[in-house]
Amino acid sequence: MTRVPLKNRTIWITGASSGIGKSMAEKLIQSGNRLIITARNENALTAIKKAAPDQVEVVVADIADPNSITHMQERLEAVTDQLDTVILNAGTCEYLDVGNYDTDLIERVIQVNLLGMSRCIQASLDLLKSSSTNPHIVGISSAAALTGLPRAEAYGASKAGVVSFLESLGLDLHRYGIDVSIVYPGFVETPLTDRNDFPMPYLMDADTAVSLIIDGIEKRKIKITFPRRLIWSLKLMAALPEKLRFKAGLSMVRDQG
Repeated sequence: MTRVPLKNRTIWITGASSGIGKSMAEKLIQSGNRLIITARNENALTAIKKAAPDQVEVVVADIADPNSITHMQERLEAVTDQLDTVILNAGTCEYLDVGNYDTDLIERVIQVNLLGMSRCIQASLDLLKSSSTNPHIVGISSAAALTGLPRAEAYGASKAGVVSFLESLGLDLHRYGIDVSIVYPGFVETPLTDRNDFPMPYLMDADTAVSLIIDGIEKRKIKITFPRRLIWSLKLMAALPEKLRFKAGLSMVRDQG
């Protein structure tokens, strides 16, 4: 498919209050798009709207709440009759300490990263089907989805689930002319990664990450991956024979005591 510029489109961005989502919103405003931005933090969303009140609509929602679907759908349909691009960026991260195993932690992460994404699809799908300008769903997964990593039982599983979910969705939505792209970012400077207590190789700033994501969206790439060195390292690890992959993973385990 030819390049589809992200200009003068109606775009819904979830997780828009900070990090990649906020940087994405600010950049897409500059390109003349009409944005609908969603997060739990109304004050942060309102601050983005104040910079371009004629281009931005705010829909406050907690996508972890199963009851959010109807609310989001009603609010979206109240402000637009179509969506051209949906960028499902909202996400969370918690790392599991197996010495203090916590199923609730795993449920919290999956509720946001996977089930929350599904709720957003349900809330926006009819509006995407109404678009006449190459409708597109973009879901943010993670490089952590490429192989098992220490302490990533919750985060890695949720993001691997996102990959499987979106790959299947892309097949089933093809008949409606809706493209689906999956983003696999490495470490990006955001409030989430600021909490990490371990080295983050090839860490990049949010603006650089957003430029790479927008380029991939415009090219309609099915998979948008970066940074290249981290992605290839994880793909190589995933391709190793099982015993070697296990040893490689063990080398990353650190004492949690």
